[in-house]
Amino acid sequence: MSELDRLQAAMSECREMIREAHAATKDLRAAVREAKQELRTLAKDEVAARIDGEVSRQLEELGERTHDAVTAATQKVIAEFDRFGESLLGKETYWQKASGRRAVARPDTDVMPPGILPGEDNA
Repeated sequence: MSELDRLQAAMSECREMIREAHAATKDLRAAVREAKQELRTLAKDEVAARIDGEVSRQLEELGERTHDAVTAATQKVIAEFDRFGESLLGKETYWQKASGRRAVARPDTDVMPPGILPGEDNA
């Protein structure tokens, strides 16, 4: 085998190695793209899971606070109605103790006490 044949064989071998290297590089780039896409998908799923968890936690907390606020407001309204009812029954002077109001005289009404019918004299 002559020196020229050996150099041509070596050149052919180098070209084949370059083709294989290009193919391997192409395969590696495709693998890197697939890995990046998989990473994006996993990251998106992880972020979505964390967001769902945080949203659920905050909604539960908001629900508890709302429930407590509604319960407190309901109890306050019930207490006011109870005091007003007691004043109508003569057990408390509602008009002098109503929350947020100045003490004033009870308004004069035409309401007759229970047991007294119009036209009867209880003198």
